[in-house]
Amino acid sequence: MSAAAFEAAPEELRVTAPAEIAAYLQQLQRMNADVLLNGPPGRSLVTRICALDSGADLIGLDIGADPEGISQALVAGGEVTAVAYLGTIKLQFELEDTVLVSGEQGAVLRSSLPERLYRFQRRQSFRVQPAGSIYPRVVLPGGERLGRALRVLDISIGGLALALPGDATAAPPLPVGMVANGLVLELDRLTALQVALLPHHASPIAADTNGALQLGCSFVDLGANASRTLQVYVDQTQKRRRLLKLDT
Repeated sequence: MSAAAFEAAPEELRVTAPAEIAAYLQQLQRMNADVLLNGPPGRSLVTRICALDSGADLIGLDIGADPEGISQALVAGGEVTAVAYLGTIKLQFELEDTVLVSGEQGAVLRSSLPERLYRFQRRQSFRVQPAGSIYPRVVLPGGERLGRALRVLDISIGGLALALPGDATAAPPLPVGMVANGLVLELDRLTALQVALLPHHASPIAADTNGALQLGCSFVDLGANASRTLQVYVDQTQKRRRLLKLDT
């Protein structure tokens, strides 16, 4: 969200009391929650709060190894927005006076505590299970010709669950906690959406005996047109399933 959009946010969602802001950040630190950083260059990076000192007006975010230099690009852009979740609550804030500090365990992004924090209640998205066995699917960079397409187990306007084969545990195609860009969500043979996903957790698929995993992911910065297309798909799939139940 841009600075202008921040100012346009409803007043009742805005948190400005330093103690309340610090309390939210402390919860994120205790939960070791993912914090997604976004910047003007169109880069994003998943971090976690590793240091927090409200008295010193300091927050530290663990960058770790960053071979692509994304953290440097974010700092150079001069505008870094952080997004994190506490259950169904979305927290969003700007990082000011950011600086990268190198250490033995990797880099740490330091910033002053935000002056404003925005709190949004996430809507519970209705998930649907696809009726077909081929679509929808997510095509990974490299394309279908390399066998890099993952079946969608269920989907909503907020995210989806993917089926990972049992042999994917050694080298997961979408590592948990890292934003995956350059993906194509094919809803059917004619409808394809460019998407970015943030994998949150992987769990065994109970009915599968080959060690397959279910990978839960959320969409990152899904555009308005893609959101409308996805909403239509979810609504239509839900209606078809209702009709099938009535026929049986």
